[in-house]
Amino acid sequence: MATVAPVPLPSKAGARSGKKFEIPDIYVILGAMILLVALLSYIIPAGEYQREIINGRATVVAGSFSFIAQNPVGFMQVIEAVPTGLVKAGDVVILTLLVGGAVGVIRNAGIINYGIDKLLGALGSRTSLMIPVLTSVGGVISAFIGTPELGIAYLPIVLPLMLRLGYDTMTATAIALLGPSIGFAFALTAPATVGTSHLLGQLPMFSGAGFRLVFLALALSVTIAFIMRHAARVKARPELSPTPELDASLREKFSLESAGQPAEYSAGQRLAGVATLLMFVTIIVSILQFKLGFMAISGLFMGMAVVACLVAGQRLNDICASYNDAMRGVMVGALICGIARGVSVVLEQGMIMDTIVFWLSELLNKLPSSVTAYGIFATEWFFNLIVPSGSGKAVITLPILYPLADLVGVSRQIVVLGLQWGEGLANVIQPTEGYFMAILAMAGVPLNRWIRFFLPLMGLLVVLALAGIFAAQMVALA
Repeated sequence: MATVAPVPLPSKAGARSGKKFEIPDIYVILGAMILLVALLSYIIPAGEYQREIINGRATVVAGSFSFIAQNPVGFMQVIEAVPTGLVKAGDVVILTLLVGGAVGVIRNAGIINYGIDKLLGALGSRTSLMIPVLTSVGGVISAFIGTPELGIAYLPIVLPLMLRLGYDTMTATAIALLGPSIGFAFALTAPATVGTSHLLGQLPMFSGAGFRLVFLALALSVTIAFIMRHAARVKARPELSPTPELDASLREKFSLESAGQPAEYSAGQRLAGVATLLMFVTIIVSILQFKLGFMAISGLFMGMAVVACLVAGQRLNDICASYNDAMRGVMVGALICGIARGVSVVLEQGMIMDTIVFWLSELLNKLPSSVTAYGIFATEWFFNLIVPSGSGKAVITLPILYPLADLVGVSRQIVVLGLQWGEGLANVIQPTEGYFMAILAMAGVPLNRWIRFFLPLMGLLVVLALAGIFAAQMVALA
């Protein structure tokens, strides 16, 4: 999907001088973070924990931290940070390219437009129901399989639909991003966070799901109400949209695409629509049943696109050309995933990541026991800037946090909630999270405008999470 460049916003000083303050591009922001971390490697003492292999994962050994000789990041390491980040984030980069490209190919074949028309026909005048339905579906799927990255596939479907219904780009972005992200944050059986955490804490696998289900339902309800309120305001007064220029540009783009489609859908397109729906459901079930990784998911989506387009009557050469075109639209998002990972690459090379973990654990150790659980939540939120991987944070921080929680009488299930909720909510506001930045780039939504839109909802969700931690302590969740 084509991206739209962020629109610079004027500052007060700029307004007086006739110049406009230009918000830095996300590449600039991430590049500056890489340079900052490289500088910190000269300032923060280097240190490391010993690690042991548990179920194939290199896991930190609690109490084994020691300071080591300073290991500052050199010039060539900074230069290589982005390419190395692309390699380390290869699974997410490939997922973005192949899944985003697959959905684009299916849309180019008219299959998604056919599905949208059928859905709108079934809803009639109740089109506002699309928002809670689409948000809930994305949230529930992610709550089980733990892949908020599927929002990358969701966006090309939701964006033209929302614009067609009179809403704006921000509404579509919120549905595609927040549905899967909130489902992941308040997940029931997400393997990366809940599964890994329970494994490391020797807890019954996916135990406490009933408690988490209550807060998943509450979080999705708050999110849906927030999106619907924004959507209703923008539909009534389009000038209130935070992205008016982008909305107009994309409406023109989708209008031209629709004009190129035949007036009636062919029998092949109708059959392909049914086949695509069946294949998509099969893929989701397979992910749940066989715990498929990103590579398998990417390959399945690519195969789904090819089969759907063949059923629709397209030639193989046309499908290949369409895939090339579709992947150009998601290339920026894929690159951002790798550049964001470059920040953690420099942290690892400078040997300061473990030092930061040690300092955070020491800070938590000094907190009153009554607020330790909230400190864990805040710690995992902050640590998401450094390690954007849920399972990565689990194997680094939980072996340290579990013994600390045991000492102050905090249940290990509450530690899991702190990791899960802190990490999950941070995902949709911190620029080091690759899939989050990829979705914004695909939609063309500038980071600063997303932050202004999301901050009120973030406040509500943080309050909900803190209330959930309090409730877990009151009921002695175990």
